[in-house]
This record gives sequence, C-alpha cells and structure tokens, in this order.
Amino acid sequence: MADAYPYAREPLARRHFLRLGAVACGGAAIGVGLFGPPFADAATAKVSKQTVGYQQTPKGQARCGTCSFFQAPSSCNYVDGPINQSGWCTLYKAKT
Repeated sequence: MADAYPYAREPLARRHFLRLGAVACGGAAIGVGLFGPPFADAATAKVSKQTVGYQQTPKGQARCGTCSFFQAPSSCNYVDGPINQSGWCTLYKAKT
C-alpha cells in the first residue's frame, strides 16, 4: 500500500530546529534595529501649544512652575517651545 503522505518529511532534527530559531531571532533583531528608532522618536515628539490649550496665565493654583512635566527654566517634557512658569495647559499634573 502506498504511503498516505508521499511528501511527508522526516521529523525535524534538533540541529535544524536550533538553526531556524537562530535565523528567526536574528531577523527579529534586524527588524527592531530598522524599525525601532522612528517609532521611538515619534513617542517622544512634543506637541504644539495650541494642541494642549497653553495659556500664559495660571488657572487658579495650577501653573507650569508647579507641574511635574515642567523643566526649569522654561521648557516642558511634552509641549514644544518656551514655557512660562506662570503658564498653564491641559496636560497640567501637580508635582507629588
């Protein structure tokens, strides 16, 4: 009687399996190297003042100088351009 699977392969040898795994890991590492930096840069891009409703005056007790994202003397981790310590935007988060 003929074999039911005439094109069936022999079981995968351990050495061949390890070689395929190494090639797959190398391909993944190259993929991360090629596609990683642009996505990382996009994640750290700052937004415009108009996008976050930035204003030069505080909103009550909330002001950029007391925000956890403010970087002295006049910048922010998330908002582009110079920031006034007395300013305010919708991203405001009080320092803890």
